[in-house]
Amino acid sequence: MPSVWLVDDSPTHLARARELLSRHYAVETFRDAEQMLGRLSLRQPPEVLLLDWQLPGISGLAACRAVREHYDEVSLPILVLSHPGTVADFTEGLQAGANDHIAKPYHDAELLARVASLQRIRAQSERLKEREAYLFTTLASIGDAVITADRAGRVVLLNPAAERLTGWTTREAWQHPAVEVCRIIDATTRVPRVPALPFDEAQGFSGPTLLLRKDGTEVPIEGSIAPIRTSPHDISGAVLIFRDVTAQTQVRERNEALTARLRASEAEQATLLDAIPVLVSFVNADERYGRVNKAYEEWFGISQDGLRDQKIRDVIGEAAYAVMSPFVKRGLAGESLSFEQHDVPYRLGGKRDVKVSFIAHSEPGQPGAGYVALLQDITVERKLEQERELHARRLQEQAEFEQQLIGIVSHDLRNPLGAIHLGAERLKRKEALAPSAIRTVDRILESAARAVRLVRELLDFTQARLGGGIRIERAPMDLHALGRTALEEVEEANPAARVELTTRGDGRGAWDADRLSQVLQNLVMNAVKYGQPGAPILVEIEGDGDPVTLRVHNEGPPIPPERLQGLFQPLQRGSDAVDVTSRSVGLGLFIVKAIVDAHQGHIDVRSSRGEGTTFTVSLPRQAPARPETRG
Repeated sequence: MPSVWLVDDSPTHLARARELLSRHYAVETFRDAEQMLGRLSLRQPPEVLLLDWQLPGISGLAACRAVREHYDEVSLPILVLSHPGTVADFTEGLQAGANDHIAKPYHDAELLARVASLQRIRAQSERLKEREAYLFTTLASIGDAVITADRAGRVVLLNPAAERLTGWTTREAWQHPAVEVCRIIDATTRVPRVPALPFDEAQGFSGPTLLLRKDGTEVPIEGSIAPIRTSPHDISGAVLIFRDVTAQTQVRERNEALTARLRASEAEQATLLDAIPVLVSFVNADERYGRVNKAYEEWFGISQDGLRDQKIRDVIGEAAYAVMSPFVKRGLAGESLSFEQHDVPYRLGGKRDVKVSFIAHSEPGQPGAGYVALLQDITVERKLEQERELHARRLQEQAEFEQQLIGIVSHDLRNPLGAIHLGAERLKRKEALAPSAIRTVDRILESAARAVRLVRELLDFTQARLGGGIRIERAPMDLHALGRTALEEVEEANPAARVELTTRGDGRGAWDADRLSQVLQNLVMNAVKYGQPGAPILVEIEGDGDPVTLRVHNEGPPIPPERLQGLFQPLQRGSDAVDVTSRSVGLGLFIVKAIVDAHQGHIDVRSSRGEGTTFTVSLPRQAPARPETRG
């Protein structure tokens, strides 16, 4: 039952009102205002509060003001009862907080009507509070920021999301201009985007938009602003709805950065692929071209975009596809392979030789997703290689013929040269020869000796080239003794030469004495020819260890550096200033190296201005043991 409180210092003063109201309400009486205020702070307020104009200790107007400190004018309706008063009294009462005023005497119907009216006001107030609470709960549950403003553009309400985003509370923002609380600007131009009120249509925040918070920081937002209508032609305010899109903006910026990097990477890949002179393509499981490089465009005469998604068969032609299809099938089966294919029909005419590599590409659940193809046109290279091989064979055949001819000629010259030398020796021993005849015979013997040496060098050269190296016969010997004998023969043939021999250590070993004598004499004769005239030729044989070392040194102009590398090749000389009387063909050092190699030795030369020229030969004392082979 609705309740009504009566406050009066006299039990009989409001007796009629208590009797009348008790028929319809639960009536509770208080003797003074302080008793009523104490009860009011402990329990639910009544539907209507009746106060006498004059109360002991505190006036009715003061009691109104005290009640209003805890309850607004709607939530607790107050009716003031008094003796007849003036209009000023009524106005003072209403200003103090009373909702209505009734003067005595009054009719019962009037009192009941006044109380019922105030009861309806209380019910409406409660319903309004419920709607406000529901609205506040709804706004609080919305993740977007919501700000309402009145017709003058002043803030009325901020939901919690708006308070967090703007940095303003509803209490702080109350009646402040909306453009001050919600500072929304264009992110590019910095121009404000909240229009002046009133306006009659909704507007969105198009383009990049920023909210300037109370602390001065900026937040990217999206949202809109719309009018609040109380009727089709009456606008009472506006509502702004927006959301923080910082995360979305960061994601968008990252995506844009990734897209830019991806495009740059694709451009770099395209540049790299197009720079490769080999045809590079991706072939998918349907035998269609995916990405291809510039070389494909140039080879087939079709643009890169035109080749994409085209069937291999259609691009290379039926004839070429018949040759290449078995390899294509293997590549699509997941096999990586490389091969050369010759005489492949070319779609623009003729045939081509190609070198191809397929690199299989697979994806989860798709073992034959495709392959990367690398194709190189080797038509020109293969033709050049064939020509080089043919030329090399012809040169080899020519060299073999020439060497065989040299061998045959030099071998056949030995017998007639021997007969000439023997005949000249016999003539020289005759006592009846005139001095002029003896000089002629000596020239014949000298020429025959040079011819014999030349033939021997040619035979050695032929054996080294055609026989796989000079054959030697090892036998125990003393290299020191061999050196003395060989140098005596050189001195007899060249009386003007000064040859000095130095030996040290053990000179014994197993070598071919005739061949090593040939090595020593050739090196010494080479020093005589190219050395400084009158300067000594130093020959050293050292046997302190294994191998034994043989050195031949002469003073004089050095061998040009550009000739050192090919000095031991046939038909090469260390200098153009050759003694024309020797008729040398440049085989001496070639044969020397061939003999040293046959002994598993080593020879090198060092030549410089001021130090002269030194040939150094290293000879193992015994033939190195060959690796044992097992069946």
